[in-house]
Amino acid sequence: MSVTIDAGPKRVEPSAIEHELEALWISLPPAGSSGSSTMTMRAVVANLVVVRDSASEMDAATEVIGNIIGNNPCRMIMVTSQPDTDPPDMIAEVAVICQQSETCQRCVYCDQIRLSGRGIMADNLPSMTASLLIPDLPAVLWCLKPPFGRKDFERFAAQSNHVIVDSAAYTLPDLRQLSSFVEQSHRTETSVSDLNWARLTTYRQIFAQFFDSMECRDHLATIHSIRIEVAPSTGLLLAGWLKAQMDKNGYLLPRERITLVPAAPDISSFQSLAMTCAGGKDSFTVTRQDELTLEARSVLNGKTSIRMVKAVTPPDNKLLGDELTLSGRDTVFETALAAAAEM
Repeated sequence: MSVTIDAGPKRVEPSAIEHELEALWISLPPAGSSGSSTMTMRAVVANLVVVRDSASEMDAATEVIGNIIGNNPCRMIMVTSQPDTDPPDMIAEVAVICQQSETCQRCVYCDQIRLSGRGIMADNLPSMTASLLIPDLPAVLWCLKPPFGRKDFERFAAQSNHVIVDSAAYTLPDLRQLSSFVEQSHRTETSVSDLNWARLTTYRQIFAQFFDSMECRDHLATIHSIRIEVAPSTGLLLAGWLKAQMDKNGYLLPRERITLVPAAPDISSFQSLAMTCAGGKDSFTVTRQDELTLEARSVLNGKTSIRMVKAVTPPDNKLLGDELTLSGRDTVFETALAAAAEM
């Protein structure tokens, strides 16, 4: 269900955000006053800080996160930063938003704060955001584009417990910067996750299932070549994952044995992954058949085994909601990213 705005939006002075937001809450009708059987509740389990470069990017982000608060209620702080745009300006807006939970009959209400800074005023956005975080709750930063060139990124990240990125459109240099940031994050105790990595969960599970049997595992030492067809950054992550997992288990996989084939420009989803053993007779492949179906095929000692698997990539709001419920570091992702950065 989509989100609704039940109070506001109201433009306010930045210094009066908390006061004006509380006034909006007071203006709401008492719970149950309309005679509805749906329960209402004010809830927050995390601070979600969303940083974007333009109003259009923020509108797209709002569309995504507006569909998660029913199950993942947050104080949402939406920050649009345009430091290179004049004249200098700072705009603040508050609202109370609502979404019905999918799991029970209740309407969940949350804070929404929008900050927009231009020119030199944009330099104040990280400190303003820090002052609006609810204490003792996790602070999650969600960035879209590669954020490492932003002069305010380190300030936003330093006040966050968890940073969420989406590497779907990253270049190899971007992935290397992300890997460097992940390495640094061990010192700051800030965990890092990637929506693009989360999209690969189904494909990684399907491919790993080939090697549940001892017969298949015995062939790992004979892997001679790997071919991956998918969007470039996604292919690098998959290649990094395969290399890291095989190296860890003693089956060293040289980089030159991995071939990455970019998918067509209009195709962003996974297309195929194939591992071929020495001699070319034995192989393990996962190939997309249509939008919803993958074929997992193994050829061993002249015997072919085929299974069809349903594979649907979750929407971004589902991926983001899942990341908000996770804590700690994803060491498999971190090792895969480090290996991808060395490609």
